[in-house]
Amino acid sequence: MRKTSLPVWVIATALMLSSTVFASSQAAAAYPERPITLLVGFAPGGSMDLSARALANSVEKILKQPVVIETKAGGTGTVALAAMLSQNPDGYTLCATPSSVMIRVSQMQQVPFKPFKSFRPIIGFATPPLGIVVKSDSPWKSLQDLVNEAKKNPGKVKYATTGVGSTTHAAVDEIAFKEKLQMIHIPYKGSIEALTALMGGHVEFASLTSEFVASVKSGQTRVLATMNERRSPKFPKTPTLKDAGYDFVNDAVYAVVGPANLPPAVAAKLEAAFAEAAKNEEYRATLDRIDMESVYYNGKDFEGFLRDQWKKINKHLTATGLIKEAATKPE
Repeated sequence: MRKTSLPVWVIATALMLSSTVFASSQAAAAYPERPITLLVGFAPGGSMDLSARALANSVEKILKQPVVIETKAGGTGTVALAAMLSQNPDGYTLCATPSSVMIRVSQMQQVPFKPFKSFRPIIGFATPPLGIVVKSDSPWKSLQDLVNEAKKNPGKVKYATTGVGSTTHAAVDEIAFKEKLQMIHIPYKGSIEALTALMGGHVEFASLTSEFVASVKSGQTRVLATMNERRSPKFPKTPTLKDAGYDFVNDAVYAVVGPANLPPAVAAKLEAAFAEAAKNEEYRATLDRIDMESVYYNGKDFEGFLRDQWKKINKHLTATGLIKEAATKPE
């Protein structure tokens, strides 16, 4: 039989592809060779910032490189995600974000990314307790007292949240929709700023992430309702929003994501390292100190969580009339 020789261009192309794959695998094997930047889209000192720092401290011991936190607050967390996507997708710039930024915020306003198409989830690692609080000297002793006040004074009661479209904002929207309340929403870049506004008398109440816990314990504020599925062990006498008759449960999970075109080998290395870091006892103790609950989603499971939440939240937002359709297409 006569042997058929391959064209030179076929051989050249094959060699080029194999060398590219080899170079890519070599680069992934060496990764990381320098510090990694972890962007955070909320103000320093808040639950997102503190939990991301705790996780970064744990994972850098595994990756043997510093993981540097860089704050990019604004746009209810969307500025940080957009900033990450503007960088080289080599695994050296990641972003810590609540799932609500990718789901609720993206449905309520146009954002410069596609929630299901632009990102490569690495890990879902924590969930914050949420609460509605007033100053300790407030005349309102219960959530119903606050609702009654808002009914009597339409357009006068002001409240602070962690941003437009955030879970803390959505919770108050649910109350306002059911009770037909007219209130003034003042969004902030994080719970610390929102809490400061409350303590300064700039708003009548605030809907906050885990920062509310310390303020209640110190006697500065009174919690009227929490938002998780079950009552908080820290505040067993305080009703949840579901207890109070509102169809709302906290659905925010804090996560680390990279760009969608992250090299697969790098993504796998990051996912393994973050999974190991999340088991660290010192990290878990830090989460407990800042009143956060540890959870774990690998990249695939977190993507599934996001898709499931998109459907549920879209149904809720459209049913309550908050939106007619999602402002941002998911993919």
